[in-house]
Parts: sequence; C-alpha cells; structure tokens
Amino acid sequence: MSKRDQNTEDFLFDSIRTGNIEAYEVLFKKYYLSMCIVACRLVGDEDIAKDIAQEVFIHLWEKRESYNFETTPDIFLYVAVKNKCFDYLKKQKKMPVQNSLGAAEREYFFRDIVIEEETYRIVNEAIDALPVQSRRIIKLSLEGKQNKEISEELGISVNTVKSLKYKAMDILRVALKDYYYLLLFLLPKI
Repeated sequence: MSKRDQNTEDFLFDSIRTGNIEAYEVLFKKYYLSMCIVACRLVGDEDIAKDIAQEVFIHLWEKRESYNFETTPDIFLYVAVKNKCFDYLKKQKKMPVQNSLGAAEREYFFRDIVIEEETYRIVNEAIDALPVQSRRIIKLSLEGKQNKEISEELGISVNTVKSLKYKAMDILRVALKDYYYLLLFLLPKI
C-alpha cells in the first residue's frame, strides 16, 4: 500500500480503530488546527477552542473501538467539534451568533464555517507539498507581497520568482483540481 493510500481518512480511522497510534498522530496533525479554528469561530475563545478540539481527539482515541463511522471521518470530526462547542455554549448560557438563529440556520452557519476551513486546509496542504522555494514564494504572494518584494526577501532575482511562481501554479492547478480557482481568489496577482 502506498504512503498516499495510508494517509486517506478511511484508512487512518480503520487503523486508529485497531489502536495504531501513528495513524492517530497523522490524523491529529492533519485536522487539529482546522478543528481549533472552527471551534474558535463558534465559541469565540482560542484557549477554549483548543481544549474542545483536544477533547474531541481524546474522546476519539478512548472510544475508537466502538465508533461506527457512517459519515466520512472529516465530517465526523467537524460535527463532533460543533456538538462540543454548542454544549459548551449552552452550559455558559451564551450562544453569541447562533442565539438569534433557528436550528436550520445554525446548521447552515456551521456548514459555511466548515466549508471555508476545509477549503483553506486543502489549499494549504497542496502549498505545503510544493518544493521549499516555491512554497515560500506562494506563501509570500498570499501575504500580498509583490514579486519584487519577494525577490528581495528571498535574495533571488525577480525573474526567478516569476518562473518559480508559474511552475508552482501549474503544480497547484493539478493538485487542487476543482479547488484551484479558490487559490486564484486568494492570490492578489499572479
């Protein structure tokens, strides 16, 4: 089995179910930050959001043998975070944004947060897979820096920046497939 197949969420969850701590660590590294961001958007407190995300992962490990994952593992994790966040907010008697929303509207609100965060996660994974110099150039471009500024910061010529950026964009176009257009929205100018 290839390394890529071993990193699919279904394989990771099956491995976690059998007690594979390495698979659990891979899943944690892949989703923890996203879970924290989603939780923070819901509860409005970074420390509490981190605690909630950690609780979800701890609970996943502790109950790994009994889970029957009927949805995709990533959706399972997001829904678990959402439920923990809403439980926390109910206990605190504060439902900031969600308070004025009905049940269906809360689900749409949560769905939009998850779609946004999952999209950023997918785009960032593709960028992180680029060669080091190309990755730096794309990340600096995402920060809004122009080619000249990037060349000065990295100590390379403007033409090298342009060349590496275009090669990186070709790689990202293939890697991101249907998500590629989102990267174009994020970059100020190619």
